[in-house]
Amino acid sequence: MKLKKQVLTGVKWIAIANIFRQILSLISIVIFAKLLSVEDFGVFSILMIFNSFLIIFGDMGTTAAIVHTQKPSKLLLSSVFYFNLMTGLLLSFILILSSTSISLFFEIPKLELLLKLISLNFIIMSFMLVQKALLEKNMDFKSISTAESLSVLIGLILGLISAYYGMGVYSLITQTLSTSIIATIMLWYYSKWKPEWSFSLDEIKNIWKYTANLSAFEIINHFSTQADSFLIGKYLSASALGIYSIAYKIMLYPLQNISRVLMRVLFPAFSKLQNNDAKFREVYKHAIFYISLIAFPIMVGLMSTAEVLVDILFGDKWEGLALLLIILAPSGMIRSIYTTTGAIYKAKGNTDLQLKIGIAFTVITIIGFIIGLSYGVNGVATSYLITNILISYPVFKISWGQIGLGVKEGLKTIIPVLFISLLMGSTIHLLDFLLFQEIKTQIIRLTLMIISGVAVYAALINFQYGNIKILFSKLKS
Repeated sequence: MKLKKQVLTGVKWIAIANIFRQILSLISIVIFAKLLSVEDFGVFSILMIFNSFLIIFGDMGTTAAIVHTQKPSKLLLSSVFYFNLMTGLLLSFILILSSTSISLFFEIPKLELLLKLISLNFIIMSFMLVQKALLEKNMDFKSISTAESLSVLIGLILGLISAYYGMGVYSLITQTLSTSIIATIMLWYYSKWKPEWSFSLDEIKNIWKYTANLSAFEIINHFSTQADSFLIGKYLSASALGIYSIAYKIMLYPLQNISRVLMRVLFPAFSKLQNNDAKFREVYKHAIFYISLIAFPIMVGLMSTAEVLVDILFGDKWEGLALLLIILAPSGMIRSIYTTTGAIYKAKGNTDLQLKIGIAFTVITIIGFIIGLSYGVNGVATSYLITNILISYPVFKISWGQIGLGVKEGLKTIIPVLFISLLMGSTIHLLDFLLFQEIKTQIIRLTLMIISGVAVYAALINFQYGNIKILFSKLKS
């Protein structure tokens, strides 16, 4: 009962913080899109390719190892802390040395200084990794949520002020660095643990098999998820990447955050259930059901309202964004479930298997991107959808099999929600065609589309599963 209470409390705090951050994220995307150029977003997306890639090296799977280890020693924790700090310093130095070459490769001169500035992020983040891992292990998600939410808010305010005063892409750098600094300070404040002046290479070696496989998978997975941005930035243009990156953020961030939020809370719980497949399977099925219940209608709704939404929020400067959203949205639904599988590998300690699967699927994904590149950004987005469909069955077969969950049984949990979401989307299109298109004010048109979609979805869910309030109350049982 204690574990269940911890999970429910964690979900509550993370969900509240996530909703808050998603609102801020939407606000920031809209305002930055008006204050900055399409090219600025493209240049920043290139920066994020290297920033997110090197952050994986900064962690090296050590935080997951702390959560996975039942009783980590004080020596292990201190060793991991100093290992992360040394890694952060090394990565910052490597990026500074590479900045000139990267700038020349993409043929964007200002990238050099921007890369040097963003390299500071590795040093900043290395200071908070162990503190955050321990708070997650203890399932103190209230403290984590408070720290992350406040840091995002302050970072956004500073970024927007910078953008308002004409700092361009540097305003996004300001937002990124200030968010990391505030989060680090607050996590140190909330964490009771402080590093001792001790370090043991043997302690690092003891967790190396777990962390090495996990880090290798994260690196491979990064190539898979960032190859599209890399190829667009190199072979198309920064402006094309700017539009693609905005579509990607709007589509994937809310969905992946829904999945990642729940898995973030459940991973420590899964680790405790690693030897109880029956209970693990039951909890996991509930997780993907509630993820689909939220994620699927959001994505279908996004597809149904994309043109009106982009017209209202972004305007003519972002031409082509609506079509990209429509193409990418189905991938968002698949990825919202696919993202959950990583928690199974980590909880079961099968990071070596996760690595092998990741390598195979990354090769398939990158080949798809290269083929799609010939057809522009829409071709890349379409190839992303096709490859996600192709790999979904083997991904679920292998990952779910570790807990005795068959693909048919797993899909049976979420397929009804998919059909209901598609019925909702069809209704929105029909009502828009028959009634709403004639409305001249786009905001009113969009509002009516959203209201009708929510009403239809709620009615269909109520018909299929019973009262929605009762349905969500089952989370407590």
